[in-house]
Amino acid sequence: MMKPVRPSVVSQTPGARLELENLKVGFKRQMILSNISLTVKPGELLALAGPNGGGKTTLLKTIGGILKPLAGRILLDGKDIQRMGKKEKGGYISFLFQGATPDWPFTVQEVVSQGRSPYRTIFVAETALDRDATDRALMTAGLSGFEDRRVTELSGGEFQRVLIARAMAQEARLLLLDEPANNLDPKYQYMVMNLIRSMTKSGLAALVSLHDLSLASLYADRIALVHKGQILALGKPDTVLQEGILADVFGIPLVISPHAQDPRIQAITFPLPE
Repeated sequence: MMKPVRPSVVSQTPGARLELENLKVGFKRQMILSNISLTVKPGELLALAGPNGGGKTTLLKTIGGILKPLAGRILLDGKDIQRMGKKEKGGYISFLFQGATPDWPFTVQEVVSQGRSPYRTIFVAETALDRDATDRALMTAGLSGFEDRRVTELSGGEFQRVLIARAMAQEARLLLLDEPANNLDPKYQYMVMNLIRSMTKSGLAALVSLHDLSLASLYADRIALVHKGQILALGKPDTVLQEGILADVFGIPLVISPHAQDPRIQAITFPLPE
């Protein structure tokens, strides 16, 4: 069996506490989610689950500062994100977009080192601290030996690890990850999710959208189930992932069974074909 990624040198940057207070998100003429209140603590992986188009990505973009909230507050360690400058925000948040692809033939080393941009100014050379953070991130993500590879030559799973390594080099305190395991084969899903979990175990906070409910059950400390513009359920996986709730949300009778290796963890599967 393949061993999970177990980094020996993870950033010691403390995680940030994220608080959403009565948040409304969407666009000028369309509200997508309303009355969103939740907290993500340092060392916690909170998964956003729910049907496509339910607002998970919109919520992440709003927290990341790409969209402005329609109402409510977003707090990082008690500070209102709307009052933070771009550089301060960059020291707090790392955002991995869904479906990110390598558009330019940068090397792996160059892409990972981009994570240090919040700490550098124009025309200032990379410092020893920057190089150390980049090297540590490459090692932790299992990318040693990849430094000179062009990202345009990598597989999807390899490129996802590069993006996560960039987040590590950034030494951000909150990870916002939009479907980080989407469209990856099982090997890379396993590697990427173990890598993210190792980062939260080191103290970082992570808010992660996941389509795969079994992955959410396996890796998340808590799950927020988003449906019809609200958080329908919020809690530990075994309290949120219940057959009745999931049937209402997804419209099919999903089957929940104990994981073969640990009955405390749930595995979610489709019903048998008709």
